[in-house]
Amino acid sequence: MKRQIGTMLVLCVLLLSLAGCKYLKSPEYELAVSVEAGVTGTPTSGVYAHADLEEIAYKYVPENSQHTVEVLIDNGAADPDSSLIIYHNTVLVARLFDPRGPWSVTAYDASNNASEFTVMLYGIDRLSGTFSDDRGHGGTWLSSAGSIALLYGDLAGHKYVAAIPAMKGDWTWDNGTSQGSWSAIRRDAGSIRWR
Repeated sequence: MKRQIGTMLVLCVLLLSLAGCKYLKSPEYELAVSVEAGVTGTPTSGVYAHADLEEIAYKYVPENSQHTVEVLIDNGAADPDSSLIIYHNTVLVARLFDPRGPWSVTAYDASNNASEFTVMLYGIDRLSGTFSDDRGHGGTWLSSAGSIALLYGDLAGHKYVAAIPAMKGDWTWDNGTSQGSWSAIRRDAGSIRWR
């Protein structure tokens, strides 16, 4: 009888420990991917389960090479060809970059003096349009394959060129006699349009 009770206890302990193994596994998290129109790449749109600390490679390109892809991971900008480490539920959005809208610009001259102004980009598509700034000037903008140029029409030789979607680059004035750097951040970054 003692032997049967001992065997039963051993079996109970083994069964309980096997049942508890599912709680010892690494936790799983969801990766929710949204790939918008005009963009191709992997992973494709969907919701995926991944183990804690798993590395996920991703790569997205525009269907039209004139456009630029913007990747957001949990609403933060990321490289369109990289990887991420899963440690919580994560949202990845791959979409075409759209420069239209208001931007806060900070420009630095050769002496590192800063000037700040706001630029509003208008256009019927993501590749070109017009702009105006809060200093009373304006012109045209052109975007193509990872870069953007703002060409002032009323200030001869004033040009701002930047990499997109980072919006950081160089400016020249007076047909290249003055030079510096500039960067811009979206003024309406909290709006649903940019999420």
